[in-house]
Amino acid sequence: MTMVSALQWILSLSSWEIRSGSGKGKGIPQSLRAFARVQCCTSPQELSDLVEEAAQHDGRLARRPLTNNCREIKAHQMLISTLTQLAEDYDASVKSLGPVSSPVTCERLSHRRQMAQDLLSGELRILESASAWLKNYCATLMASDCHRDGVCSTKLPRSRTERGEM
Repeated sequence: MTMVSALQWILSLSSWEIRSGSGKGKGIPQSLRAFARVQCCTSPQELSDLVEEAAQHDGRLARRPLTNNCREIKAHQMLISTLTQLAEDYDASVKSLGPVSSPVTCERLSHRRQMAQDLLSGELRILESASAWLKNYCATLMASDCHRDGVCSTKLPRSRTERGEM
């Protein structure tokens, strides 16, 4: 399963809302964060460590933040990158639908186009919100003592617009 298909599958399970880290919301689903942590493992030993940790707690794999902040940030940066790409694709899809009240379209087609725009716009808001939550989480980790000393030098991924590509 690719990261994009996993994200789309998890997003489709329920409609969830990402809110600020100030206690007003749910954040990113644990299953999605766990998936990213497992995806970022680079050796069988890292996977074994996750299995051992799961056995010591509630049995669920990669549910707790990784003890290595750099690896935790990289796992979440992978999510940010994928969410940013999905958001850009959704935004392009919304724009490609064109204006709803075009003289060429009949009323029924116009209604369908409006429903498609509303659906894509809603999903785009969720993706952007999730990306913002993840960026805030990574920024918080980067601000920890480990990163103040320059031990881990990771940068948050930027969208195409931020990179000047659009």
